[in-house]
Parts: sequence; structure tokens; C-alpha cells
Amino acid sequence: MKIGQSQTLSQNINTTLEKSKAEEKKALENLMLERALGSQDGASLMSADALMSQISSMMQGVKNSNDTIGMLQIADGALGSVTDSTVRLSELSVAMGNPALNSEQRSMIESEAKALTQSMNDAMQQATFNGKSVFGSSMSFVTSDSSLVNMTLNAPNTAGLSVLDQDSIQDFMKRVGQERANIGSTINGIQSLVDSHLTTVVNLKNAESNLQDNDVAENYNELNTAKIMEGAALYAQSFNAQYLQSKLGALLG
Repeated sequence: MKIGQSQTLSQNINTTLEKSKAEEKKALENLMLERALGSQDGASLMSADALMSQISSMMQGVKNSNDTIGMLQIADGALGSVTDSTVRLSELSVAMGNPALNSEQRSMIESEAKALTQSMNDAMQQATFNGKSVFGSSMSFVTSDSSLVNMTLNAPNTAGLSVLDQDSIQDFMKRVGQERANIGSTINGIQSLVDSHLTTVVNLKNAESNLQDNDVAENYNELNTAKIMEGAALYAQSFNAQYLQSKLGALLG
């Protein structure tokens, strides 16, 4: 794949991502949509109002939960880049153990190692969500079950990293891996909760189906389809970025 082709692919991926986000937003809005009541007695009106209030609260919680997932995905993406740089740093550390290297070659390795460490710090510093730094900022989300989730993601400290110390590199890689595992399990837990509550919302919507003129099941299916497309586009975007980085690295190397 040529660089120009990869750039075109990146544009297509971004278009797909934006489209899926728009479709997801539309499906969520349709699920929240409130319709005018027909001829109802007082008891039915009260029941309908209670259902709509519950649905509205749950759907806002779903939106908040999706924001939480988005923030965590950004954090994981940044840590994925850090992992790649750490793997390269480990390779350089092993290369430094070659006694056949001259001083100039060692200096070149140390320069690349320094640049890699800086790129790790840049990746974590530039990871932002809604204008706030993902790492080091405390964020609170009210999820779809109305519980408050407080989150603080701390960026792995690169201060102790040294291309001359393989143990420091392996320890750092282990800490990054543990953080990514925690993020992954948290995303899975929140996503499971979102899916459960979306099912509940569909059931509540069906309970007051006489108040709606839109197809609840269809909107729910559209929402799931949009989320699948968005996930696929995010994965493709990440893969393409890593591919470009590897190609550029090969050219510059």
C-alpha cells in the first residue's frame, strides 16, 4: 500500500466513522422521542408520564456511559502507541548490548531512545476528551443505572526508563499493559450495562407503544448497527495510523 493510498483510506475511514456517529445519535434520539398522547384517562396519563421520565433518565445515562467509553478508548489508543514505542525501546536496549557497536552507533541508538520516550509523553499529554486531558483529570459520569462513576487515569511515568536498563523497560511495559487491561475490563463492563439498559428502554417504549409513531425495534437495531460500524471504523483508523507510522519509520530509518 502506498502512502497516498493510505491517506485516501484514512479519509474513507473518517467518513464512515462520522456517518456511524450521526446514525447512532439519530437512533438514540428516536428512542427518546416523546409523542403526543391520545385519548387517555388520568391513570394512563400518569403511567405514561412515569414511563417517559424513566426512559429519558435512562437514555441520558446511556449517553453519559457512551462518553465514558469514548474517553477510555482514547486513553487506550494513546497507551497502544506507548506500547509500540516501548517495544522498539526494548529492541534498542538489546542492540546496545552488542560489543561490536562503535561510539557513533551507540549515540544514534541513545538519540532514538530519547525520541521514543518523548513521543510516549507526547501521546499521553495530547490524549484529550472534550477539551480535557484524559490522563490526570478527574471525571465523573452518571451512568445508565444512575450510579456515579468517578474516574482518574494516571499516565505511566517514563522517568525511570533507560535504554541501558532492560529491567526498567520491561517493568514499564508491564505497568502499561496492566493499565490497558483495566481500561478494557471497564469498557466491557460499561458496555454490558448500556446494552442491558437499552433493552430495558425498548421494553418500556413498547409498554407505551400507543404513544409512539416510530418503530422501536427498528431504531434499536439501527443503534446497534451504528455502534458496530463505529467500532469497526475506530479499529480501522487505529490500524491505518499504526501502518502509516511503521511505513514512515521505515522510510526515515
